[in-house]
Amino acid sequence: MAATRRRLPSRMTERTSMTRLPPAQQALANTILSGAADLTLASIRDDGTPHASTVSFAADGLVLYVAIALDSHKAHDLRTHPRVALTVNAPYRTWNEIQGMSIDALAEMIHEPVEARRASSALLQKFPAFAQVVADTSALPWPGMLFVRITPLTISLLDYTQGFGHTETFDLR
Repeated sequence: MAATRRRLPSRMTERTSMTRLPPAQQALANTILSGAADLTLASIRDDGTPHASTVSFAADGLVLYVAIALDSHKAHDLRTHPRVALTVNAPYRTWNEIQGMSIDALAEMIHEPVEARRASSALLQKFPAFAQVVADTSALPWPGMLFVRITPLTISLLDYTQGFGHTETFDLR
């Protein structure tokens, strides 16, 4: 599906529906994801209140992997309500350098061995220190932890290098 692109004032958002990002926006997303170590993940508690926490992540394209404690509030939230929102930002020094992503997504516990190996490998590659804090990284999932796959549904790319507040939104469903 071809999307019509038009220039908008810097504080406006254009919403485009497609199954993947255009090449320039995918490159920006890759830059943001590779430059950031953590994201802020917001889930929903049983009583309906939001719960945001910082988690380390690894990316495989736009699919994100996190490892969370088996008995954590976050794990309970995700078992009950798999819809999440998250933000991730590339490091910046001044506001006119801000590049980040705001994502609405589906978070799913990983049960398939192939996907668990993919998540483990991605996380260990980005964070070798996991091998120092996890009892046995060869066991999948890691003891006391769950792997979670976060699949974006909607992505808003913030790129203040294009102007203050510049945002483009893409519906990936």
